[in-house]
Amino acid sequence: MTTSGEKQLSKTAIGAFSAINQYRYQRRSGRVWLVGDNRISTSTVANLEREAFVREVASNGGPRLILTDEGKRLIAGGGE
Repeated sequence: MTTSGEKQLSKTAIGAFSAINQYRYQRRSGRVWLVGDNRISTSTVANLEREAFVREVASNGGPRLILTDEGKRLIAGGGE
């Protein structure tokens, strides 16, 4: 899932990334994010934000995770 010189994503990060892409029901509950039927730790989300794949935005008064353009390219490219 990387190009030359980039760090490879962990299986946990890939699962979280896929869930964020698939599910629109998201909310933060304490130290975890509930995304669909998955629980994702805030540290995993922070790592994806640091690598510029996801971004946290406020929507309808609550936080929500969205994919950035870089994240959408990664999904569309199939991880190549």
